[in-house]
Amino acid sequence: MSFKGLMVTLGVGAVVGAVAVMMLPQDCNARKLANKAADAVEDAAQNAGAKLSQKMDF
Repeated sequence: MSFKGLMVTLGVGAVVGAVAVMMLPQDCNARKLANKAADAVEDAAQNAGAKLSQKMDF
């Protein structure tokens, strides 16, 4: 499998997972856990971007 194919497969899987979580009831523990995980990933990405910006002096 090529790298491009792998990235497309991962992207499609992420979209399908997000749709499945959105269909869960709002008070469902799985949905709450998924939202916390998404927030943690977003925070980590922002922190990594900030550190890279500081290192590159943008």
